[in-house]
Amino acid sequence: MRLLEGIMFLTVLFTTVLVLIGDFKRIKIVKYLPILGFVTFIFHLFIEGERWQLYPLYLVLIIYFILSILQFTGVFNVNKLNSHKRIKGLITGLMILFLIISTILALAFPVYKMSIPKGKYKIGTVSFDVTDENRKAIYSNNLENNRKIKFQVWYPAENTKGFKQVPWLQDGDIVAKGVSKLMGFPNFILSHTSLVMSNSYASVPISKREGKYPVVIISHGWTGFRNLHTDVAELLASEGYIVVSIDHTYGSAVTVFNDGEVAYLSNKALPKREITPDFFNYANTLVNTFAGDIKLTLDTLEKYNLGDEDSMFKGKFDLTKVGLLGHSTGGGAVVTTALQDKRIKAVIGMDAWVEPSKEDDIKSGLNVPALFLRSEEWEKSLNNKKLSLLLDSSKNVRELYQINGIKHMDFSMVYMYSPLSKYFKITGKLDGRIASEIQQEFILNFYEKYLHNNSNGNTLEVSKKYDEVKKIY
Repeated sequence: MRLLEGIMFLTVLFTTVLVLIGDFKRIKIVKYLPILGFVTFIFHLFIEGERWQLYPLYLVLIIYFILSILQFTGVFNVNKLNSHKRIKGLITGLMILFLIISTILALAFPVYKMSIPKGKYKIGTVSFDVTDENRKAIYSNNLENNRKIKFQVWYPAENTKGFKQVPWLQDGDIVAKGVSKLMGFPNFILSHTSLVMSNSYASVPISKREGKYPVVIISHGWTGFRNLHTDVAELLASEGYIVVSIDHTYGSAVTVFNDGEVAYLSNKALPKREITPDFFNYANTLVNTFAGDIKLTLDTLEKYNLGDEDSMFKGKFDLTKVGLLGHSTGGGAVVTTALQDKRIKAVIGMDAWVEPSKEDDIKSGLNVPALFLRSEEWEKSLNNKKLSLLLDSSKNVRELYQINGIKHMDFSMVYMYSPLSKYFKITGKLDGRIASEIQQEFILNFYEKYLHNNSNGNTLEVSKKYDEVKKIY
């Protein structure tokens, strides 16, 4: 619970207790508590931002404030409530009920704080819209349009003073409502997530401590979006990487472009498997579309690196050290990209969906170090047949670890939504922050070894630290 929210709760609680006691002549503070609560409420709206979970609390604060003003002006004498026990009981009962409702809702849908990265750098961020002149927007309503994506960059910075700290969901309420709708909830249910602040600052100058930095590109899963992996992006940026996370338009829950255009998930891109005879044609096209977005991103970074686009990143991308990180469909896309593009030097797949890939492509194997993390939920997935084939066919270092106690969606920041997610079977039994901590340690360790050339990197040692982790390959 945030600071001002806590003060409002305490103010209402103490006021209600004092009203219940009823000795207003002796306990004069009861006249001033509602005013304090209302002033705190105003500051809360401007500083922390309102959220629907606290609407019952807001109502109580307003009612108490009005009664307090009436008391001060002599229009109403609150001491008379002592002679009307039923009215006093009804008022205090309703206030307690509203307080309980708001408490339950606030705990069920909290505004969490993001974990603070431990690296030596502060973090800057900026986003870009990019159009691919060589591909059509096959999932768009207008098939004549070219494929357009958005990506966000996190990078090492030094001084963030005077720059604006950005929220976790950079595109705010539109994304929060879109995700709510996609999950089958009323669109306001997850609106509180738009209030979560990140550890990043907009358009801060990039650090000059190093001449250039290794690059990691993140590809989200089907129905995901770029900010579902902000925790990993900030971790790596704080450790001296430039991280780029893509919104795969029409495969993302919502993509909000910088020019104001909004694109929602297109269900026709991946219809339901059980009612689609040619499902794998759709799936293969989707994975390759995501892979094409990764290639477009890399091509764009090369232009920025040369300064062709008057970029703040001129010369800062070390494109000889490019890593890919993908979840689910994005995991399949990073494998596809690494099989085709020699610019890729290391790959991490989290429940990487390689099932739609053609067998001949899988048999060609990866030539770069690859780390695969699998959820317990996918232990018996049909995906494992081709994943095993890929591991057997690959010619460089390749590892597969399973994290027990987690589900497929635990390879994302779904833990920021609600602690109820495990009861709705969205996430596993393992606490989401612990699951994230394990993943982040694997990811950083792997990239430190293969992109930063740190000889201390050892994923096997990481696995031994956690009882939940099991080495598979």
